[in-house]
Amino acid sequence: PGTTKRHRVEENAAATSIALTEDDLALLEPIAAKVAGTRYPDMRFASAGRE
Repeated sequence: PGTTKRHRVEENAAATSIALTEDDLALLEPIAAKVAGTRYPDMRFASAGRE
């Protein structure tokens, strides 16, 4: 992400050391499967230079 604060960079980097178990992944998979659609509403695409 567009991090601007050092402590957030360190926090984001530390997240790479998280180890998920098979049980963790099994719990997360159905949640992730529900995520659909674009990142921004249609009107935001125009302002982001995307149409």
